[in-house]
Amino acid sequence: MVQNGQRAEGSTPTQARRVWTSSFLGSVIEFYDFSIYATASALVLAPLFFSEAGPGLGQILAFATLAIGYVARPIGAMIFGHFGDRIGRKSTLIATIVLMAVSTFLIGCVPTTAQIGQLAPVLLVLLRLLQGISVGGEWGGGVTLSTEHSTARRRGLMGSATLAGSAGGVLLGFVAFAVIRPLSGDSFLTWGWRVPFLFTVVLFGLAFYMRLRVHESPLMSTTSERDALPIKTTFVHYPGALLRAAGIGIGPFIMQQVLLTFFIAYPVSNLGVSQADMVNASIVATVINVALIPLAGLLTDRIGRRRVLLIGLVLQLINAFLVAPMISTGDYGLILASFALVAVFHVICFAPLAALLAESFPSRVRYTGVSVSYQLASLVGGFGPLIASLLMGAGLGLPAVTTLLVVGLALSLGCALLLPRSNDIDLARVGEDTPGPDPDVNPTPRAVAQSG
Repeated sequence: MVQNGQRAEGSTPTQARRVWTSSFLGSVIEFYDFSIYATASALVLAPLFFSEAGPGLGQILAFATLAIGYVARPIGAMIFGHFGDRIGRKSTLIATIVLMAVSTFLIGCVPTTAQIGQLAPVLLVLLRLLQGISVGGEWGGGVTLSTEHSTARRRGLMGSATLAGSAGGVLLGFVAFAVIRPLSGDSFLTWGWRVPFLFTVVLFGLAFYMRLRVHESPLMSTTSERDALPIKTTFVHYPGALLRAAGIGIGPFIMQQVLLTFFIAYPVSNLGVSQADMVNASIVATVINVALIPLAGLLTDRIGRRRVLLIGLVLQLINAFLVAPMISTGDYGLILASFALVAVFHVICFAPLAALLAESFPSRVRYTGVSVSYQLASLVGGFGPLIASLLMGAGLGLPAVTTLLVVGLALSLGCALLLPRSNDIDLARVGEDTPGPDPDVNPTPRAVAQSG
């Protein structure tokens, strides 16, 4: 058990640092791969894979393939959550990065529609589904492993590893496109866009090495009985926690995804802003995320996670009314400022999530509960760019996009108000007032030995 400053039995400061680094790097590769697809969907997928549909519909179809990855994420959360709670956090997390590396590399190899016809978008969608399944298992597993190696007083900081890693992966994805686009010049649409996808093998090697060096979660190692179906236990015994945890992430997700996809494409298509300038604005926003998330994680340990989350949601809700008007001016200074403001407020909303979700579910279903709740939020948020494009296509204009952002953030704020204070909670004692697993249903070998 972990009591305030006491570390979980079986963990050490060295292991905690390795787990933080491993969770950071694992999240980097997952979200680098995921983010380069998001950037590609805004810049190149429409002309390469959906050219026959025309520019407007082609862009909508490109964003639809982006959304498909988000549909797959809850599926991945359930699949990998099951094995993470039944078999172990570490081995399951190794599987997630292998799947992501393979699927992303293959996306970089897929021929275009001009080369193989309609088979091209079919292959693209299938590989995008595998990406989504992989990410669905990575984030929750990284959060679970890092927080279970932590003391209660540093749980916000430890949980920030996966959060900062996801932002770092997005940043690296933007940098990859910012570098390769001018280098490849006129060949960008021919082969240049593929390079960031192929580069994933380098990141995979580093993340795989670090993941092999960490130990299993102490709480997982000392659990003698495990649920046969963690997903069933989560939905039956913790539906309220699941819905609250998902709800608090929906608004920040919608804001982030609309900013980093729709609001990259809109100024390029309608206001004459260059693709390079919009990618640079996204890089600035993501640098802010990477730099501030660990600091914000420390802040949640100092003043409380619920308090930090509420402050962030209120600020982002106010900001939602300003984003579209600032960007629609076409003034690059205002566009850059709007991206920076969204990034700062997103950090404040995002930093408490890892620890809050870990504190919402007991150890025996924590991987599943954290993964499913987070990915349900990402599923709704992932449809943000597609919905924004449909609203614009229906002639409703940017005010409708603003309404989308406001509704999402208001929902998250309502869910955050229902959260209990949990900073000092012992992760080993979460859920003690609910029924435990049935030791006669798929017991672990240790449980069988004890019963004999």
